[in-house]
Amino acid sequence: MLQDFRGKNVLVTGSAMGIGRGLSECFARQGANLVLVDLPAQMECLAQWARELEETCDIRALTFCVDLTETDGPEILHEQIMKEVSRVHILVNNAGVCWFGRFSEMPMERLSTMILLNCGAYAKMSRLFLPAMIESDEGGILNISSVSAFQPVPSLGLYAATKAFTQSLTEALRAELPSGSRVVVSTLNPPFTKTHLIDDAGVPSDYIPIKMSFMSIDEVTSAGVEAFRQGRDRCVPGLLNKILYLGVTKYIPHGLLVFFSRVVSRRLSEIIPRRILAMLGIADPR
Repeated sequence: MLQDFRGKNVLVTGSAMGIGRGLSECFARQGANLVLVDLPAQMECLAQWARELEETCDIRALTFCVDLTETDGPEILHEQIMKEVSRVHILVNNAGVCWFGRFSEMPMERLSTMILLNCGAYAKMSRLFLPAMIESDEGGILNISSVSAFQPVPSLGLYAATKAFTQSLTEALRAELPSGSRVVVSTLNPPFTKTHLIDDAGVPSDYIPIKMSFMSIDEVTSAGVEAFRQGRDRCVPGLLNKILYLGVTKYIPHGLLVFFSRVVSRRLSEIIPRRILAMLGIADPR
């Protein structure tokens, strides 16, 4: 069953930049009306993006600025949206935060924010919008997870754990849908993608997983929206990533998987002298 997004209201969190911006454009190009959500600090950027989508895609785009890490942030957003929009057909949980480094050195503020946004907000937003979808037997939820959801990732330990939470919750929600339901609940599992999220997290450019599976925003978002349109339960963009994250990580012994993750989750500069990396043009200044 193929979904038709024309005239549907699609809510995208974290839509002012990065993957959220790319996803909102993909849905708009297929005729969906957008409900764009981001932090209050992104108000001007979000408003400009909404105007651009309306002009280029001939759709309607509304903007809402709420901090989803606030205790009642998702509830406030839901109330505001319901006053302006009759219903939300599709929810895209995309807003997230990351941090690179040893867990024992992680700032407590970033730890709390990551759990509240990557886990709490996803769960609350799904709970608030899913019942109406089930009742109307239409629409769905696209949760932005990650390939890091499939195995532990040293140096990105908590981030990977939050994405494992998202993966498990999404699969459970999908299994709870009524028999024969037309509601789609699925994940998009991007590999490392050059976005503000990665820059803000301080992930160095010579981090080996980035070199292994880097993709562009357009590649990730177009694949994700098409897979969601087809009703697939998950989407890992890129053939190599499918083989690695849906094949190798699934079938090798757990102990070997943990060892592999430990070996790979390093910087090239920890293995290859920086002067050689500099000659190759891939040294990281940090």
